[in-house]
Amino acid sequence: MSRSIAILDLPTEILHLIGQDLDTFSLIRLRSSCRGLRESMPSPTHRQLLEAECTEFGTQNDLYACKDCLRLRPRAKFGDKMVVKKRRKGEYTAADRFCVDCGINPRPGTTRYNRGDQIMIQKKPHGTCLRCRKFKPGALEDGQCHDCLPSRKPSGQILFDRGRQERARLRAEKAERRARRREIWGSSGDETDEIPSPTSSEQ
Repeated sequence: MSRSIAILDLPTEILHLIGQDLDTFSLIRLRSSCRGLRESMPSPTHRQLLEAECTEFGTQNDLYACKDCLRLRPRAKFGDKMVVKKRRKGEYTAADRFCVDCGINPRPGTTRYNRGDQIMIQKKPHGTCLRCRKFKPGALEDGQCHDCLPSRKPSGQILFDRGRQERARLRAEKAERRARRREIWGSSGDETDEIPSPTSSEQ
């Protein structure tokens, strides 16, 4: 009676031959089925991934190839500049495309995104803060995230406070002029306001 053989029992050379006969998506699915196959089967090449992203399945699922991690990843994993113009699907420089994860955690010897850079992902700003070094959604200001910026009031509130302080100063000076007139002329009327007395700030 013949004994059944599991695919993991096959020699590595046979597994490589099987991998060569599979299309890219079938190879990816087979490698992802278990750790043993992931370690034994050859991974798709970058060229294969670039071809796969242009297939009907790759287009329908909005998949893009990353040159660094050699994976097909969803559109949301890439910065906006990585999927348009010369780096869109089918273009020659699409081979230079890398995902956000590889951009903020670059491999040794590569230069990708720097801390403090603003990265637009699906038209929404993201970035790695210079201070806390965390990658967060939201626009950076001076390279810092909202949580790390010094506390500050909105500009409208600042203008309101300045106006209130100026009005308080003018009221204080007016009261000082009245007090000085009462001291000199014994009058508290407002009719002499047209001839202002010097205040402490004017002396």
